[in-house]
Amino acid sequence: MLDRNRQIVPEIATSDREAQFGIKHRVEIPALRFVALTIAYDGTHFCGSQRQVNGPSVQGEVERALEVVLKHPATVSMAGRTDAGVHALGQCARFVTTNPMPAEKFVPALNRVLDKAVRVLDSREVDESFHPRFSAKSRVYRYWIENAPIPNPLLRGIAGHIVKPLNADAMQSAASAFIGEQDFAAWQSAGSPNGPTIRNVHRVEIRRSEAFGSALLEIEIEANAFLYQMVRNIVGALIKVGQGDLTAEEIRFLTANRDRTQCPPPAPPQGLCLVEVRY
Repeated sequence: MLDRNRQIVPEIATSDREAQFGIKHRVEIPALRFVALTIAYDGTHFCGSQRQVNGPSVQGEVERALEVVLKHPATVSMAGRTDAGVHALGQCARFVTTNPMPAEKFVPALNRVLDKAVRVLDSREVDESFHPRFSAKSRVYRYWIENAPIPNPLLRGIAGHIVKPLNADAMQSAASAFIGEQDFAAWQSAGSPNGPTIRNVHRVEIRRSEAFGSALLEIEIEANAFLYQMVRNIVGALIKVGQGDLTAEEIRFLTANRDRTQCPPPAPPQGLCLVEVRY
């Protein structure tokens, strides 16, 4: 078996004459390196984080930039899939290379060639066993709501706009219905891949903040993993609670019933951001 750290192939002759006289050269095969990136992006003009055929994706853009920097193609694995219009401050990605560039140098090198909607915040060498998705202990998403009669145009790409006043205290109280390990089949959207629907939501926190002179409501959710559009669907339900149209007991009933068609619609994508992946 070849040593990954310093692979040597001793049986290569560089010419017919060298082969004739039994002269052989030692050829070094560069070691494989595994590099993790922390990536932030504005998802407004991407069809999502995962590479797709119907438009530009974050993965496709990062892989394009990597090929320029590495001088060879590289496939990127990501911690989580975000939909069209969804943003990230802490998406994690990993690639494999034989390029000897120091890991920290990938930050400026990639940012020089990436679309300005995507920035690499950190790069580090990791063990071969590290996988952005399967090694993660939890993910943290944050949803911003602008609760105002007239929307601030500076927030249109980063916050969902709700006109009807929201009762934040009622929303926080009802959020307890989502806490814990449960079957969240009712809170995944159509088109989800087949598989287990049990997830463990660690916390749901609702707080007030401000941006560009407008008051915002932040909903932050942490779980071990999420189903397709699960965060947006939970936020959609909490908005209904804040408007007085849904209760915590009704949320528990909907969860137990496992019927997505009986649940409120998802919140718009632009208010959602993947804040952090925890390992």
